[in-house]
Amino acid sequence: MMRRCQKLVLLTGIVFFTPHCIAQTWRTQTDSMLQVAKTATSTVKKVKLITDAGFIMLLQKPDTAVMLSSQAESIAESSGNDTAMAMVYALKSGVQLTRDNNALTLEYALNGLKISERTPLPADLMGSLYRKLGYVYRNNENYTEAVAANKNALFYSTESGKPYDMAITAFNIGNVFNAFNEYDSALVYLDKSIAIARSSNFQDVLARAYMNKVLCYNGKKDYPKAFQTVSEMQPYISLAEVTPLTKGLIYTVIANLDLRHGSPQHQLAAMYLDSMKHLMTVTSPGKDNLVDYYLNRSLLEFSLNHFDSASVALEKYKELKNMQDSVIKSGHAQELATRYETGKKDAQIKDLDQENRLRKKLLFSSLAASGVFLALLFWVWQQNKKIRKQEGHLNYLMKELHHRVKNNLQIVSSLLNLQSTRIEDPIAQKALMEGQHRIEAMSLIHQKLYQTQTSSRVNIREFIAELSENLMHAYGYKHDYFNLQLQVTVQELEADMAIPVGLILNEVVTNAFKYAFKNVNEPSLYISLQENANKLQLTIADNGRELTEKAWKQSASFGRQLIASLTMQLEGSMQLNCDAGAVFTFTFPVKPVHA
Repeated sequence: MMRRCQKLVLLTGIVFFTPHCIAQTWRTQTDSMLQVAKTATSTVKKVKLITDAGFIMLLQKPDTAVMLSSQAESIAESSGNDTAMAMVYALKSGVQLTRDNNALTLEYALNGLKISERTPLPADLMGSLYRKLGYVYRNNENYTEAVAANKNALFYSTESGKPYDMAITAFNIGNVFNAFNEYDSALVYLDKSIAIARSSNFQDVLARAYMNKVLCYNGKKDYPKAFQTVSEMQPYISLAEVTPLTKGLIYTVIANLDLRHGSPQHQLAAMYLDSMKHLMTVTSPGKDNLVDYYLNRSLLEFSLNHFDSASVALEKYKELKNMQDSVIKSGHAQELATRYETGKKDAQIKDLDQENRLRKKLLFSSLAASGVFLALLFWVWQQNKKIRKQEGHLNYLMKELHHRVKNNLQIVSSLLNLQSTRIEDPIAQKALMEGQHRIEAMSLIHQKLYQTQTSSRVNIREFIAELSENLMHAYGYKHDYFNLQLQVTVQELEADMAIPVGLILNEVVTNAFKYAFKNVNEPSLYISLQENANKLQLTIADNGRELTEKAWKQSASFGRQLIASLTMQLEGSMQLNCDAGAVFTFTFPVKPVHA
């Protein structure tokens, strides 16, 4: 039951509609958009209004959405505008997505991205196209491609500065990782989605992200953390913007968890099944949720020895199950009510309010102060404005610098890879490959630098997750046959520390994949990064038997020298224990964060 519910949540997590789609106002919004489109003089603006209306219609009147896509396509083709045509492909891909036609969804999304090869497209449009690719790959169980497509979508969503797109895309990445049991990676992106959704008050996304965290911990069999997450989620379940379908899913997840791993009294299950019962009286929480409700109600009543009511619930469950042809299928989710436009308007109101307060203060100061003081105040304001502008420009230049450094390192990596194919000496090939991995590790750090809000700190959690997965795939290991465990509680590190720590991690993990698992039937790798008492501790452990402490001390390899040099550079220390596999423990002092 829990597994079936998890699949339902994963499918409903894929969101591709625009933030305009609010069920109560969809007709007014679409009529307004189409009316404005009639008088629009720009082809791009006209097509954007029509396609935005089409996205809203997808959930309300799908046939009208198809008609609007044809209308927009005619306008785009007659003008020959690439950006307008890409918008049409995004809408047509969405239409096919609602019809479960993966082939056409993929075709239209790829057609839109092909346009970007010759014409730069808006970042939000690129993010929309990549999200549809991610859905298709996820639906076809191409998990690697699904993760890659959604990560591209997250990059463009971040670049466009739309928090809703960022929150839902991070949520989708977590769902994909959850689908193939990569729970640690899933938790990283679900936490990211929660942080964005909480800061922008996207209540339904926030509730779904917490629900998926419960599923992750249930998959990891870490039931205490699953119940802890339920406690953290409870304040958000009853919020107004959380849809009935989301509430029904949450009630089902909690009831399933408590019935199987909770207290014998099943108080949580009883409470949330009663909430589901109330929800069923006021709205429709979805057919699949109704089936789950009656099955869980039957299990609860049996556990409490209420056999008559258990029998009634079981009969109702069988009736609904037979109506669905004996197979309970994951239903299509109701559209996720987005709040980007509402959040944008709220932010504008707050900005205007702040501006008005500032003007009142300036007016009061002008009445109380002399002309000399006003002139001096104006001069100071102008200087501060220039400084803020210079700071913003400098931050932009730093991000651009990290972006270019990352691109240059990728070029060097590609050149090394090309050169290695022309060298027959296996020792030289091995040296080139190791050098390539070191360059790719540094490239990944610079990538994280230009993707973060600041240009001096690295998201070390995402870096460790991506580096370990990249190395695992590079050395031919699959998720199904390799136990990769990540326990990273440190979110960010200063770049001066992140780069040497990343290189140390790359050296040790690479060495493990190369040598440690030659004679191991069930290879396992554990990576931990913790901070305690102003000390940063990095632990890397494998279950191989190849390395001994004596062999390590006597080794004169470049990798060992690099690890020792980088550890000394950070004024840290290293310990090695080979009693049950190789366990490297590095300890570094944490330096104060630069202002």
